[in-house]
Amino acid sequence: MICTPIVAATPDALLAAMTAAAVTADWLELRLDALQTTTETPPSAAGQALRRALARRPKPVVVTFRPRAQGGLRELARDERLAFWRDALQTEAEAFDIESDLAEPLLADYAPAHPVWSRIIVSHHDFAATPEDVAGFAAARFPPCAGTVKLATAINRPDDVCRLFDWLLDGPPPTRKIPVGMGGYGIFTRILGPAYGARWTYAAAHDGRAIAPGQLPAAELRHAFRAPELNRETIVAGLLGAPVAHSLSKDIHNAAFAHLGLNWVYIPVETPPESLGQCLRDSVHPRSRRLPWQVGGYSVTLPHKTAVIPYLDRLTPTAARVGAVNTLLVEGAELIGDNTDVAGAMRPLTERFEVRGKRVAVLGAGGGARAVVCGLADAGAEVTVFARDLGRASALSERFGVLVAPLDRFRGADFAGLVNATPVGMAGYAEGACPVAPEKLDGLTWAYDLVYRPRLTPLLQAAARRGIAALDGLPMLVAQAAEQFARWTQRSAPEHVMLAAAERALAARSAAT
Repeated sequence: MICTPIVAATPDALLAAMTAAAVTADWLELRLDALQTTTETPPSAAGQALRRALARRPKPVVVTFRPRAQGGLRELARDERLAFWRDALQTEAEAFDIESDLAEPLLADYAPAHPVWSRIIVSHHDFAATPEDVAGFAAARFPPCAGTVKLATAINRPDDVCRLFDWLLDGPPPTRKIPVGMGGYGIFTRILGPAYGARWTYAAAHDGRAIAPGQLPAAELRHAFRAPELNRETIVAGLLGAPVAHSLSKDIHNAAFAHLGLNWVYIPVETPPESLGQCLRDSVHPRSRRLPWQVGGYSVTLPHKTAVIPYLDRLTPTAARVGAVNTLLVEGAELIGDNTDVAGAMRPLTERFEVRGKRVAVLGAGGGARAVVCGLADAGAEVTVFARDLGRASALSERFGVLVAPLDRFRGADFAGLVNATPVGMAGYAEGACPVAPEKLDGLTWAYDLVYRPRLTPLLQAAARRGIAALDGLPMLVAQAAEQFARWTQRSAPEHVMLAAAERALAARSAAT
């Protein structure tokens, strides 16, 4: 189930937000610590707002009145909180989320056998770390009479998530549990927690704001990740990179899984370089994986396309030739590195333009350039790589037998086609810039920009003004994803569905900005 926090400054705003959030939420968390009070004391104002909300609640509610030290939105003294709860526990709310430091004084009011405890969630937030002994910490912190216990902790390394799932799965629980991993790697608890027994997962606030690190909008949890449909048979795929928030891969792959009715989910995992080895060991590799689900495969993006290689059992011939990996395959006990960027980059290009025997310029010498140069060389093009870093470009020359030159030496009149494999012009990176002076494009027949956000980059705009045929990077993104999908699932990828999903996601992001 999905629980959406309602963060509103006034009782009227609280009522309006409940109605809107109920469209995608199963439960509503009334964050009464967000209310802005005037003359009344916080407990009495919150109590009045609670009663109004309960009379009009469209979904079951969990009541929260959290102090700032535990992730709340205001300073609340312990006496204020106790006064609020002694009143609130008399109401008909379906659940109450009470911090663990109040469990002992409330036990003086309500004996462990009192039925109110079945509606109480005893929670604890640690924004610095995850306890080494999660089970021991929980046993010492939470009273056995609590109907539900929630432990929300900062995730500093992949092992932290493994220990949270160990706690969640540790025998038949006397109480229901909600483990919450805060931060990028904690996304596993947010998407897969309920599939493994967590009472629910918390979405971002009703207005889309993440009020704890790593929260996802309820609509995304429900529709993109299909969180309510996931179970212990769900096969997990995903993306390893840093950053990953901008990626469209989750939209593309999850749309394809849904279209074909496959019990798979694709999860982007923020993986900083220092965590890559442990992430692969604990989450991905079939011989050492500690997390409980079956892994179907992973995508790999920057900055890990070459760094991942030492952790793999072997490479496919294509990945070995390119010297970079963008796809992880699981075969028996082996973790195999593959590369679908080559096929992904070349298929849209060769469907539109002739490259065999043609002179083609490639801008850049990074991972994208490697794939393009490999594909062009194998297709019989005469390739010249133009780059600022001639050392990196020389490595491409040695690997693929192509020419290299300084970036400022490029002239369109010398080539039939141009491929931009640099990030210049991408939203958020040199946005609005062109990787070469527009007048240098004169003489080209076509221009291909691997950047897909925006689809019409400054380079392609300049090319179009000169009558040069243009190809953007979105077809490559979809084509390489389709190749991954087919290799993981052994099913033909529904590329029209994947492209439509990518276009919808791009349009939504453009509208949001």
